[in-house]
Amino acid sequence: MRTIIALIAFFTTSTCLGQTVTSSQPIAATEKNTLTPGAIFFDDFNNNNNKWTVGDHKYINARIDSGFYYLTAVGRACGDAQEVKIDTHKDFEIETRIKIVSGKSDHKNYYSMLFWGREAKIGYCFTFAKDGFAFVEFCDGINQSDCTIQNGSLQKAILNPEDFNVYLIRKTGNTYSFFINGTQFYKMPFAPFYGNLIGIGAGRKVSLAIDYLKVSYL
Repeated sequence: MRTIIALIAFFTTSTCLGQTVTSSQPIAATEKNTLTPGAIFFDDFNNNNNKWTVGDHKYINARIDSGFYYLTAVGRACGDAQEVKIDTHKDFEIETRIKIVSGKSDHKNYYSMLFWGREAKIGYCFTFAKDGFAFVEFCDGINQSDCTIQNGSLQKAILNPEDFNVYLIRKTGNTYSFFINGTQFYKMPFAPFYGNLIGIGAGRKVSLAIDYLKVSYL
């Protein structure tokens, strides 16, 4: 798998707290099944064999610690990704479990995302924020104005802003279904990938703890 830094500057403000991600208390990991039938990619961050970005960098501070990938966006929204080649003729799922450790709660300016089907600046995002809002969008540039929220997807979701939440994208036939903590959140027609990048993005000044990332065929 090829790892890249995926800079996703969807926000215009460039001020930065300049802090690394820290956790005030230990976070309990859930049991994760690496042997799920059909799994083609799985990382529970018990090591860095997939070579995620770690250390302090211009736009991202990150570390892997005790089975979690801690990610802070410094100055502007940014993230990291893996290249996972999915046969989109098949049905598949992309799943992750994430906690927003710190950051402002306004979803208009401080949302984070699970992105997929991405190449360079073009791709899809399943976005969420600490104020409990979530939505799905298509982005074809580096600015917020280059992103289009999918019709009807912006809504208050069943997510815990102070704890971990499971975000899942399921493709069956010609339909995408989006789930938060096992509850269907939104549906839309399947759209072809622009690239093979799948990853996590943090909103500006937002810190995330990622428990796992899994891709599997159904």
